[in-house]
Amino acid sequence: MVDYRLRLRRRYGTAPIDQYVLVLREIGGVPDGLVDNALTCRWRVIRLAEQDPAALLLHPTTATLAALAANTPAGQAAMLVAAAELIAAHTAPERGRLLLGAAATLASIVLPRPIIKRSLKEAAMPVPVRDTPLGRELYEEGREEGHHEGHRAGEHDATVRLTQLLLRRRFGDDARIPAIAAALARLPDEERLNRIADAGELGELDG
Repeated sequence: MVDYRLRLRRRYGTAPIDQYVLVLREIGGVPDGLVDNALTCRWRVIRLAEQDPAALLLHPTTATLAALAANTPAGQAAMLVAAAELIAAHTAPERGRLLLGAAATLASIVLPRPIIKRSLKEAAMPVPVRDTPLGRELYEEGREEGHHEGHRAGEHDATVRLTQLLLRRRFGDDARIPAIAAALARLPDEERLNRIADAGELGELDG
């Protein structure tokens, strides 16, 4: 802070300088200035955890900080939704993307990513979340998760179809086979095949 003030002073001469330290999470030991024999320098320390979130939502720029203000986790998520909607409604798209990216990134200090992702989905905003740095990261995570889920779902469907085929070959066509196959598909392969092989009739596998 002292070095920053000196650089500002060299550039702007005697122009008034107001300095602020913005504390994003609860930490101690943040001084409000420096005093020694050669230099006195003061600045204002603002702790977001002590701020009123409603006051931060009065302007799109400060709305980026709303999720970090004093609140419960559910309230912090609600503040992120409100901030995203305010930013989208009152800024041009390019600036909106910048502010929304800042809001999402700052929110990650206090909120888990799944909550951030859900909150951004809830927000009614024309600014694409994927155009923000954290939004792109969340999108890639979601796409990868969806890929794995789809792969697992595809494997399960294939197992059900194969089980139906085995049951029909063993017991003939029967209206109960789709439901029985779906239940058997949840079992490990070896157990499923042994049950089909050991059953004397289809009814033994029903339920």
